Amino acid sequence: MSAYMITYFLSDTHGHHHEHGDDCGCGEDHSHEHVHSGTNIPGKIKSLGSWAQFMPEGFFVKTDTLSAKEIFDEVSAVANGGDIIFVTKIDAETSACANPAVLEWLSK
Repeated sequence: MSAYMITYFLSDTHGHHHEHGDDCGCGEDHSHEHVHSGTNIPGKIKSLGSWAQFMPEGFFVKTDTLSAKEIFDEVSAVANGGDIIFVTKIDAETSACANPAVLEWLSK
């Protein structure tokens, strides 16, 4: 079974910042509904196989069937256009961590 590290950064959904009551400056007379992809990315990652969350926006996933590129494509499918996603294959022998349980989980 292969293990992969997935990290991501969530961009601003609409590419600009404004308070919910403020005019967004796009020139249209409407309001924007804010839907953040952050709720979709962790769910997608957790659906890919055995997983462990090691940071707020970082997961390890174990899978027998998916490559790093395939994982990237799956996660990208639920991300917003400006979100940044990184996937790399990892193992316990080439990793270091202050928590020995993480390396033990990776080695199984």
